Amino acid sequence: MARLNRTLAILCGLGLLMQLAGCASATGTRHDNSATAAATPAAADPMDQADKPGKPAKPIRSDPAADAKAFAAAVKRGDKAWQANELDRATYYYVLALERSPQDAATLAKIGAIKEQRGETALAEKAFEMAHTADPADPRIAERLAQLYMQQFKVDSAARIYGEVLALHPQRARSLDGMGEVCILRAEYTQSIAYFDQALLADKPDAASVLTHRGYAKLRALDLTGAEADLRGALAVTPRPDAWHYLADLQVRQHDNAGAFSSLLKIVDSARAYNEIGMVLLSMNSYGDARVYFAKAISAAPTWYEEAQSNLELAEEHLKIQADAAAAVR
Repeated sequence: MARLNRTLAILCGLGLLMQLAGCASATGTRHDNSATAAATPAAADPMDQADKPGKPAKPIRSDPAADAKAFAAAVKRGDKAWQANELDRATYYYVLALERSPQDAATLAKIGAIKEQRGETALAEKAFEMAHTADPADPRIAERLAQLYMQQFKVDSAARIYGEVLALHPQRARSLDGMGEVCILRAEYTQSIAYFDQALLADKPDAASVLTHRGYAKLRALDLTGAEADLRGALAVTPRPDAWHYLADLQVRQHDNAGAFSSLLKIVDSARAYNEIGMVLLSMNSYGDARVYFAKAISAAPTWYEEAQSNLELAEEHLKIQADAAAAVR
């Protein structure tokens, strides 16, 4: 396993998936014909062998048939490792596969998905950018890249990708939903709702996702009745945490704090629920009520003391400003 460890160490050191296709061969990794290895039972798997000290790696000869066979074998090993949650090993085999076919979009996307699974968003983005470059027409890869851009608030980049997908697939529900999310971040709520309307009428929409997003857009647009209908509709399909969170926000704005607390308890503990309600009240300039809920959060759990105490101080500061302004008028 010496070669595996060395290759992965170099990958981590470089920190750039842009070099994945070349780093395996640069460290002497060689993917031999698996049929030859199988014919020699006493020999170790060449994929797991380390090169002998002092010997340079043998150059890979161009043989399309052998390349295709070696590529398929490496991808199969990578898939098996990924299914076993052996993420480093899976990445290693996918790198070996890319040595034979550097522009294989599906394999690059698999590396990106692994990096995203590990929370390595920047590396995931680079891998999906490479995959998208290799196959710009694959809408699934493009949408995964756009989602990563959205996670990092690269809104214009996400909009460009979603726009490219919709130019080829106008009824692509995921991209219509994505453009709606882009519009929300741009505070273009009317336009976002229009995209969500189209997404619900498109091919195989994720109804819970689209209804949740449309409900949030209506909430931001202060259409509380429409927002509640969408959010409850989404929850009837799939009880998504974000839908419960948005519903609680809406209920506070409807002056139903008890209902908001009940909704939040579906996804968080009581201390956080009190703090969340306090934050909504703070945004509504209801500083006295916000102060009450921040105090409840502090009492409910010491772990929330620091954040809730900071929020409480902010509410009290606003109350003092209001009191001073009222005194000045007199």
